[in-house]
Amino acid sequence: MRVGFVGASHLGQVYSAATAAAGIEVTLIDPSESLISALREAPSVAEPGLDDAWMKTRDKRTCSTDFHASRDCDLVFLSMDVPTDDHGESRSEVVETLASDLFVVLSGSTIPVVLLSQVTPGTTRRLSSKYKLLSYQVETLVFGQALSRASHPERHIVGVADVTDGLHPRHTEWLDTFPAAKHVMNYESAELSKIAINLFLAASVSTTNSVAELARSLGASWDDIVPTLRSDRRIGPHAYLAPGLGLSGGNIERDLATFLRLAGGGQADPSVIQAFVRSSKHHRDWVLRQLATLKLPSRAVVALLGIAYKPDTASTKNSPALDVMDALVDCEIRVHDPHAVVDERHSRVQQTENWGDAVTGADCLIVMTPWAEYASINVEEIFKLMRGTTIIDPYRVLSGIDWRAAGYDHRSL
Repeated sequence: MRVGFVGASHLGQVYSAATAAAGIEVTLIDPSESLISALREAPSVAEPGLDDAWMKTRDKRTCSTDFHASRDCDLVFLSMDVPTDDHGESRSEVVETLASDLFVVLSGSTIPVVLLSQVTPGTTRRLSSKYKLLSYQVETLVFGQALSRASHPERHIVGVADVTDGLHPRHTEWLDTFPAAKHVMNYESAELSKIAINLFLAASVSTTNSVAELARSLGASWDDIVPTLRSDRRIGPHAYLAPGLGLSGGNIERDLATFLRLAGGGQADPSVIQAFVRSSKHHRDWVLRQLATLKLPSRAVVALLGIAYKPDTASTKNSPALDVMDALVDCEIRVHDPHAVVDERHSRVQQTENWGDAVTGADCLIVMTPWAEYASINVEEIFKLMRGTTIIDPYRVLSGIDWRAAGYDHRSL
């Protein structure tokens, strides 16, 4: 069996690697010559285990810019990530263009195509008028855990034109390579289920942040409350119960925006989802509120440890760290991140090769991403390197010491 992946962004690279690691021949197709050339050597996205899997499956993978290579496949996935704008709205044109180009090449063939890209409800039904052998599969990857989740899925959610027809045998064969319960439904139900999953996650994140904030003001301990929630089977041991800086990364925000747009015509009450958006903005600005209370010296040096929106990814999409860099207009900013790179918009920011160079001489230290390597920092080194005594550490990465007793103003969630 040979499986094609058209679209070599994060989605295509991860799923093609998982498929190749399962012993299946893969063809990775993308119109970008520079990207395909690079992918012949190594993946272009950062995910735990992906580099190693890529190297081990080199003989299982063909990389090409020629869409006609899809005709040699038994099954083809449209696997381009859908970008979002600054308001969380999907920019699906890239996927629509890719689909049109693929359908022209596969015209008259009997090769099934699976749309893996997240699209607005109604999209797959419309595209199926151009290609009959089309199904939709919900991807539930998580940045920093993507390869593991692709290789060991919790379940498979698939949308088809007519549920009575079932799945295409080739698609079933591929799904059975990654054993999990199958949920087969019509296109619209599958498309909306992806949005529903992220809305429930947003509810958990928003509730956690709000109650944790109230706990601080009341003198209660959120750490004491968390075990009581995890032991409730209606909430569960895997719930999102770590306070954070709102929603980021783009995926959940996209689905909030999509729901609000779809509900805008009166089809549903948007007030709950609007509350999630407001809650996210409030908690996202927590670091900015802390900075507003400080009296930093003129031309203060501020060190940021971490600019990725979460650990184990290089993505800075909607990262709160970007807002902090934008706000510190009168400061010298130094940042360090194990994988993420400062974008062109923040060219005035100095990115250092190690965390020590960022912290040296800093008046204020802000830990924006809870990377594991920051948790292992010897705090005595911080004492030696910093000039100031203010540490903003929302996730309590720098723990294990009484900072106030050491003379530091340490602020955390």
